Amino acid sequence: MKQVTIGNIPAFTSPNSMVLICTEKPDGSTNMATLAWWTIASTNPGKIMFAINKGAYTLELLAQNKEVVVAVPGVELTPALIGCGTCSGRDTDKAVKCQLTMQEIEGTAIKAPVPCKLLIHAAVAETLDADDHVVHLCDVKAVYGDEDVDAVFGWKGYAEFAAAQKK
Repeated sequence: MKQVTIGNIPAFTSPNSMVLICTEKPDGSTNMATLAWWTIASTNPGKIMFAINKGAYTLELLAQNKEVVVAVPGVELTPALIGCGTCSGRDTDKAVKCQLTMQEIEGTAIKAPVPCKLLIHAAVAETLDADDHVVHLCDVKAVYGDEDVDAVFGWKGYAEFAAAQKK
């Protein structure tokens, strides 16, 4: 073994499930942030966690609205992961920029792109300052899944995006 930096951990743990953190903008449209740092924190009751960079517009929206849809996109949305992760939603309608079809989700005004493997509707319960990120612990309100969609994963420390394959 050799010593590596914390920033190299994803290259050692690939593949990592990619998500779009969907939040509602003041005009009612959906902001989407590309993210890999998320996990299930509890199943009874349902809780999820994710970390958002302190410079992100999504962080402001979560502080205002306390509501999120975590979308696990299908492999067809790989270009959208890149598009949503390379610009700010403050001045860009990412759904328009990435030519996404958006779907309504029962119980929330937040929309999510099509197709998705999973949609997790949640409310922010707690936040924790983690230096360059803010960790959000969220109470899960509802989960929707589609077994026919292949989720997209980040490989080689997010250098590549692809479906997972059995080895």
